Amino acid sequence: MLGIFCLLLALDAFIIIQHFTFYGAVIVCEDYSPCVCEIYQPYGLIVHCGNANNDGQQKTVSANDVRKAFNRTKARHIYWLDLLSLSPETHHLSGDVINIPADLLKDKTVERIAVNCSTITGPLRLEIHPKAFRSSIQHIGHFEVTGCDLSQLNFKFLSDTTRLMSLSISRSVHFKGFPPLPFFSRLQSLRIYECQDFQHWNEISVRFPNLESLFLDGTLLGDRSVNQLVSSIASSPTGNDTLQQLSLWENQLTRIPDHISSFRKLSYVNLFGNSIVSVPSGSFVFRPEIQVSFLILSKNTLNTIEPGAFKGNFSEASVYLDFNQLTRFDSAVYENLLEQMHRSTTSDAGLYVYNNPFVCNDCHLDWLIRDKRHLLSRVHGGKCSNGTRFEDLKPKYYDYCPPS
Repeated sequence: MLGIFCLLLALDAFIIIQHFTFYGAVIVCEDYSPCVCEIYQPYGLIVHCGNANNDGQQKTVSANDVRKAFNRTKARHIYWLDLLSLSPETHHLSGDVINIPADLLKDKTVERIAVNCSTITGPLRLEIHPKAFRSSIQHIGHFEVTGCDLSQLNFKFLSDTTRLMSLSISRSVHFKGFPPLPFFSRLQSLRIYECQDFQHWNEISVRFPNLESLFLDGTLLGDRSVNQLVSSIASSPTGNDTLQQLSLWENQLTRIPDHISSFRKLSYVNLFGNSIVSVPSGSFVFRPEIQVSFLILSKNTLNTIEPGAFKGNFSEASVYLDFNQLTRFDSAVYENLLEQMHRSTTSDAGLYVYNNPFVCNDCHLDWLIRDKRHLLSRVHGGKCSNGTRFEDLKPKYYDYCPPS
């Protein structure tokens, strides 16, 4: 479990320093107050506007403050603009609104933009002027919003982008769907995280035909909606050929979604935190030319995995089956995976089976403990229901078992 979350954090982890040489030029943080500047090696400047004080109180910054900071500073390019907490404007009829005006950046360019509307009382409505990021429209590669009321967000401020590849929407409400804007078709990564009123999954295969990564996490869609979504992408003209990463954790799934084995380039599947009981044969059949990287089934209610459930090139894969109810470790399920992983040069490749109540007093483990003990190095966290680790089981315990 810890390894999964460390990996996810590492995807966006950078080394913070205050001064370094970037493409032959020395980059130094100027005074962006009331925002804060940091240098993230090797990417460049990151500007944070608004944060939580030491006493836990939220420190807000107005959009006008941000605009003034960019007016007086000289750095032409910012790697990441993090609008953590902008001061809301009070509208007589509609209450508090976070309004991002035209030309927020003056003449500066930004590669990644994040907007957070979260408050103690709940999400604030977000409104963004169509020309808010005009100076950077040819440079934005990633845009994300967190904790916002999206009832008035129409994405027109991103219409003229040419390099936008990634869009993330987290913990937001009143999302009205994806309008038919051409730039969506270019996106390679879409992440919807803990938007529990999100019901626009049926637009994804139409609006985003070239997705390589789709993360629909914590959206509680359920079996029927997820199956229809995966089926629509698998049957689309391009989605079947482009999708490489699929994450559907915490979606109230009770079974493995259909059509996962249909994708020609899929190498990463995350079904963490659902209520899946069994993995039938043929559930995860990856193309032989594709090297599986991660298969995550942690924290379900798995008690059965059938022979033939996992097929493909797992030589470099990390397969997480931890925090389930598995009692058996049969050779027909795991031996081929472990043989592939044993030949790997990657130390992380393996089966992660922590916190499963494996029964160790019959012959289903003889193949591993007695006959192929060298494969134990690729089994992480194997433990009997009585607390005995797999590594501490003696081969002689299984002398009475017939040859494998």
